[in-house]
Amino acid sequence: MKVSNSQRWVIPLAISAFHISSTLAASSVGTNPLATEDQRDLDALAIDIYNSNDFPIVKAAARSAYQTAHGFPISSEALAGLDAAIEELTFSAVQKAVNSDPYYPKVYWVDAGPRTWFDLDVPGGRYSYDNPDCIYRTIPISSDVDYVVTGHRYGDGPTDTSFSLISNVNSQNTIAYLGNADLVVTSDGSYTITINSTSTSAPNHIQSKSSAKQLLIRNNIGDWNVEKPDRISVAAVSDVAGRKPITTDTIVASARANLAESTVTYGIGALGLKTYINNVNTLSEPSQSSTLGTLTSQASSFGHFKLSEEEALVATITPGAATYWVFPVTDPWSVTVDPGSSQISLNSKQAVANTNGTYTFVVSITDPGVYNWINTTGRHEGTTMVRWQGLLTASSDNSGVGIYVQVVPISVLNAVLPSETRYVTAKERAAQLAERSQGYSRRLNY
Repeated sequence: MKVSNSQRWVIPLAISAFHISSTLAASSVGTNPLATEDQRDLDALAIDIYNSNDFPIVKAAARSAYQTAHGFPISSEALAGLDAAIEELTFSAVQKAVNSDPYYPKVYWVDAGPRTWFDLDVPGGRYSYDNPDCIYRTIPISSDVDYVVTGHRYGDGPTDTSFSLISNVNSQNTIAYLGNADLVVTSDGSYTITINSTSTSAPNHIQSKSSAKQLLIRNNIGDWNVEKPDRISVAAVSDVAGRKPITTDTIVASARANLAESTVTYGIGALGLKTYINNVNTLSEPSQSSTLGTLTSQASSFGHFKLSEEEALVATITPGAATYWVFPVTDPWSVTVDPGSSQISLNSKQAVANTNGTYTFVVSITDPGVYNWINTTGRHEGTTMVRWQGLLTASSDNSGVGIYVQVVPISVLNAVLPSETRYVTAKERAAQLAERSQGYSRRLNY
């Protein structure tokens, strides 16, 4: 570890969150709500630490856990993507560590693909079923500190928004929650959320607990070409004078611990116990949970597929009471592949419904000409986590959501699909993908 690294980053980390957010509040209106000064500084710090530390032992343990979760034998095709998945998992562990000082909190966009901005080449930090619709942002939290989170909504805002107070940045167990239905937004699109240990019935309040470590914010973008994530800033309003900011050495140690915990949480937990435990080409019954990064207002269905080029997995979902849902596929290690250029997912605003209100998707290697096609990006095997959001947090019946899957030869698809299935020409598919690519690229150019 170079001493200069620690010296280089102590000053930016010590800058008052209130000063930064106040400065940006006036300057970032009408610009990209993700491209903030804090984002730039944290990305730069994460890259510096990632490039300066190899974490070889923890990475080796992660590879082993992921392989064990997958089960043996492992095809050469699947193995070809494992190292890249572990590298993204590693960078995600670093990102969690660089924004972990609750006395100098910042808003940080994480769990995203690689990008170039601010003259930085930011590696991908995707892990455990990253959702291409979702803008994930984090704020470090301590129950000893009072916080004010300020938001600004553009138009009608994202399809779904949630604020989850979690007790561990890796297992992400929810201890308090503020959902879209309860968020009070003023007529000018602004809102203010208070976070402290006080119990109150006041709107937009999240009661903190001694176990609180992070506020995990999700903005689920349904229509990529219209919706925009909220602009969000945070201020620690308690007196934090005398609190020294975390050092680079502390961040490196936290990153190493995060990667070790992620190996268990995502390798053994999400990938093994939730995904590969299911029979191939099946999806689990939708269920709700407050652990492993799932929303308390979300039902999820996990599974993995293995298909030949002549086969397709046909899946029909019932939205039930969900206000947002998404059907995605990920690689064998639960990471999205080319979400902007390939139709690896469709959500409640992108897919075409059946006449009875259900939605049917065709997952296949080759394009079957179906509008609701989910592209495996040339892969014969992969994973999926279907999500239904906006449900009651205490629901026991999952509010009517459901899923049914079957594998059929592509040659008999027409006989299996609903009669009203929408088909597309090559020209229409190209237009569909062009619209998707344009919408996905907006997040760097809002």
